[in-house]
Amino acid sequence: METSTSTGADSHVSEQIFEFLVTELTHYSRAHCAPASDSQRDEEEALAMASEMVQAKVERMGYSVGYRITERLALNKTWNVAPNQDTAVAVASQQLEAVKFLCKDVWLELFAKQIDKLQTNHRGVFVLKDLSLKWMLRFPVGAEDSRIMAQQLLSYPCGIIRGCLSNLGIPAVVSCDFLADGQSMAACSFNIKVK
Repeated sequence: METSTSTGADSHVSEQIFEFLVTELTHYSRAHCAPASDSQRDEEEALAMASEMVQAKVERMGYSVGYRITERLALNKTWNVAPNQDTAVAVASQQLEAVKFLCKDVWLELFAKQIDKLQTNHRGVFVLKDLSLKWMLRFPVGAEDSRIMAQQLLSYPCGIIRGCLSNLGIPAVVSCDFLADGQSMAACSFNIKVK
């Protein structure tokens, strides 16, 4: 009987294929949300609206993946909630545990690394910082077209985060921006606001 073992090379290929898939999903969404307008002013508005439509479409795809991957990863997960806690403290503790699960387990599964930094105000606002998001490493700094494409691509991990938290019973609004170092678009900040 043969046994198969996973090697680092297999994982590397899988990461590249996943990155290619997400990039192609973004290109596909861009092609199907192309603007149509008659005047130049209408064209600018149509371009902005098309970009928002692409981000929404890509985010929905990420939401579905985040929801499903959480089902698989959280199947045997136990959540540590201390007994005899105030309700508000218990809810905040549960939210923090869910975000930690996202930062460790989900991010490790998708990007082969954990989130670099987690910050919270303990009132439903979380900031996740990834200082070298693999999908963004190839984007040139300073080109407006690259920034727009990168923002659309980042809608996917925003959707993954929202889907993961939704599956764990935590509705949230997720946004993303580049960190202000000016050196690389790979340094990203994901902002989570629990509803």
